[in-house]
Order: sequence, then C-alpha cells, then structure tokens
Amino acid sequence: MNKQLLKDNYLVIREFISPEEAKRCAKEFREIDSKEYFPGDDQAPNSAAAYNIKPALEIHCNTTHKVSEAAQTFVLPTYCYSRIYKTGCDLKRHIDRAACEVSVTLHLEGDLDWPICIEASDGTSHSVVLNPGDAMIYLGCIAPHWRKRYRGKEYIQFFMHYVRSDGGCAEVYFDKEDKVNNLERIEILTKEYNGLR
Repeated sequence: MNKQLLKDNYLVIREFISPEEAKRCAKEFREIDSKEYFPGDDQAPNSAAAYNIKPALEIHCNTTHKVSEAAQTFVLPTYCYSRIYKTGCDLKRHIDRAACEVSVTLHLEGDLDWPICIEASDGTSHSVVLNPGDAMIYLGCIAPHWRKRYRGKEYIQFFMHYVRSDGGCAEVYFDKEDKVNNLERIEILTKEYNGLR
C-alpha cells in the first residue's frame, strides 16, 4: 500500500478528471436535482444529497483503476454519493462506515475554496484545497475528517468509496450488508494499517 497514504491518511491527485469533465458533471447533477429535489442528509441537512446517481457512477466505474494505482493496492467499488453543499453547511469531524475504507472526494465546482481537513496517523491535522477535477483519496474509516462552515453559495462534490480486495472490509464490496459491527471493523482496520506502516 502507498506509504504516503498510510502516513498522512490521504493523497491528493490533481486533475483526477479534467476541469471540463468536472464542470459537465456538476451541470448534470444540478439538472437531475432540479427534477428530483434531493433532500439533505444527517451530515449536511442544508444540501442536496444523492446515492449512486448516474454521472457519479460513471466516474466511479471509469476511475477505479486510478484509485488502485494511486493507493498501490487493488480496490473494489462499494458506492458513490453526491452532494451540492449550500451556504452554512459544515461537516462535523467523523469517521466513515466500513464501505468507505478507501474513499475519494472529487471536487466538481464551487464559488469559494473550501478546505477539507483530515487527521494524519501521527495526530496532526491537514487542510486540503481542491480545484475542479482534483481528488483526495483518504482512509475514511480510520482518519477523522471534517469541513468548517461554508461561506459560499454552492460547492459540488462526488464521493466514491472502495474497499481493499484483500483487506478487512473486502466483504462489503458493492455496498453489501456488513455482518460485523462498525466499531469492530474499525479496530480490525486500525490493526491492519498499523501493521502496514
């Protein structure tokens, strides 16, 4: 597994997709939302949030190999999630469920920079700003991550989630039901990653 990813709990991939493709995806997501009126969710109530919408699924399927190459481990897709954040949104410090072992946050469009913060394996905090088309790969189950309050009008992201094919969460590929308690799963992953570092 990529040693820098294990050390920092994240990697930034500039132009993961082209800025033009990011703009097209943002436009398509807005158009779908204008018909479907996606609600927010518990993490970001003042947003439009959608599970496995077509433009995100297309990117998810077409870039899995890129994530495997960058992480230096073979990953299997679980699910993707999309959000249009609005003024005043934040993201509380949290860790993710088992299906989000290796995650990608892909920035599509926004009217202001909005850093995502993440805790490295040594406990230090990092703040990452992404341009349209840039992605951050991160270890969502073991690395606390968060965003402060958004001051702009709109910020659009796709989240694509994966598990390592030979890791402790492999059985939840394609977002299958996890039979193990999430806290137990996180303990398993923490031991695995500590052994890899």
